[in-house]
Amino acid sequence: MLRTFQPQTSRRSKGQLLVSLVSPKANPRLNKKTHLQLHQSLVGLPELTGRRIFIGFRPRLTAHRGQLLSGRPEHGASVHAACFIRKREIVLETELLSRPELLRRILIHEIFHFVWARLGNQFRHQFAELLIHEHKNRAKGELGESSSLKKSLLLPSDRLPGNPHRWRDYACESFCDTAAWVYAGLSEDGAFTLARRWRQHRKTWFQVTFANCCKC
Repeated sequence: MLRTFQPQTSRRSKGQLLVSLVSPKANPRLNKKTHLQLHQSLVGLPELTGRRIFIGFRPRLTAHRGQLLSGRPEHGASVHAACFIRKREIVLETELLSRPELLRRILIHEIFHFVWARLGNQFRHQFAELLIHEHKNRAKGELGESSSLKKSLLLPSDRLPGNPHRWRDYACESFCDTAAWVYAGLSEDGAFTLARRWRQHRKTWFQVTFANCCKC
């Protein structure tokens, strides 16, 4: 049975997002340390508002036929994390606990999947227009492995607002990778292949759009 750890310091003011650690082991010392790591990973984000998000850790995560598996590396492709929007849950690879910079980047990426879901068509279209503008100017590269993969799968006909599924998948992953780049505070990484000119356009959009708070 899963146990939810909620330290007394998790109390929030009105409108502020709460995260809770869900652990399969009743180890208060480990949970307290991990909960501290999670909260440190969220420092510097814009104010997030929304219902509680539950965060759990599992070893050796893989994605196989639409399912998230743990401890079965022979099945599917290795992944760092997965999120479940309706269940308000994020599952992270246990190994990330020993890699704090990557944990911060991956956690921010996953949280912004929730932001994307509540962003509304107006702002989703605004961000898509940035991507369209990049494409018209033949901008190469991306700001993370997820968006790089989705971008590589696009066909020329997909690069239009509102066009099929592949475009929407790419726009979502690009949004989340960009958020992780903006807020994680990492200067350089092998996955950051988008030119600085286009990075700055995206960063400015995030700073303006989420100047006050964002729903997730």
